Amino acid sequence: MKAEKGDLLTGHTGKIANTGMYRRVVNGMEIIQRCPKRKKKVKGPTGWSEQNRKFRKAAKVAKIFLANPEIREVYAKVAGGFTSPAAMFVKDYLKPAVISRVVTSGYRGRAGYKIVIRVGNVVPVKSVTVTIEGPGGELIESGQAVIQRSGFVWHYGTTAANLHYKNSRITIVSRDLPGHTVEWTKDF
Repeated sequence: MKAEKGDLLTGHTGKIANTGMYRRVVNGMEIIQRCPKRKKKVKGPTGWSEQNRKFRKAAKVAKIFLANPEIREVYAKVAGGFTSPAAMFVKDYLKPAVISRVVTSGYRGRAGYKIVIRVGNVVPVKSVTVTIEGPGGELIESGQAVIQRSGFVWHYGTTAANLHYKNSRITIVSRDLPGHTVEWTKDF
């Protein structure tokens, strides 16, 4: 309905009892509608929802980690002037890293091949470990990848010859500052 001057509800918005709500729309129309139904939150045995429990734990862990000035500085750089280091740590704690891209297309079992790994995260992850196993599960080589200037790309140079590379397996494990690990595996 179009609002008329002197109308009883003109200029007001809000809930009407427990059944409806009244609001104005930009073009001057005013609407009365049913109240939206709220979803009931599933609460655990402690009375807190699972997401709320995770958030509270992240906030506690943030206090401990951010007491270290070096870690605080890392999160402060990412936070900039708009967010606190604690908020960035909580975000990092709740959202684990993602190994988004691994370039192994040219690997032919030779030593000296460069494997390129891209790991997405709120802040650069703490470490990236590469392990190559032979066809029978025997360890061919394992070592740490080297972080590049961007902070999100890592390089690993193979060090051992792998004669049976076609039946090999490569496993990449990244570990972030809060201590979460993410694993990526590929069979050649």
